[in-house]
Amino acid sequence: MTRTYPGADIGSDHDIVLATFKLMLNSKRKAKNPRLHFDLKKLKDPNISETFRAQIGGKFAALTLIDNDVDTMANSLKEVLASTADEVLGRKRRTIQPWVMNEKLDLCDKRRELRKRKFGSNVAMENYQLANKAVQKKMKEAKEKWIDDQCVAIEQ
Repeated sequence: MTRTYPGADIGSDHDIVLATFKLMLNSKRKAKNPRLHFDLKKLKDPNISETFRAQIGGKFAALTLIDNDVDTMANSLKEVLASTADEVLGRKRRTIQPWVMNEKLDLCDKRRELRKRKFGSNVAMENYQLANKAVQKKMKEAKEKWIDDQCVAIEQ
């Protein structure tokens, strides 16, 4: 807010100006949680579950031979679990819409790679356009199927 005070007896045509302002500083953003999210739904498959158990068992056998303090054992245990889960299960892909599954996300990744190269040639542009149409079509079909499934579940 600004305000002028004319009529100051100083022998000039200048006016006194009074201003008030609010300064809002942005707060420092916190770093995201470094927690790793693995695709734990894959453990429901007996083959993947058995593979995970076998790999963990093989790596834990090597850990029992090491005679260290508790902190190094805990850190090595954490590293073994994280590395094995990353190899066998893979990272969980974050989806906002419940109808988006991994195969649709793979199509989106392919489209993203084609978009980077679409201005190189006409063939690259056509490939991008085909991939874009495929993604849109698959997403629409998946959404409609999800809505139908929700309606059937509600009716039952």
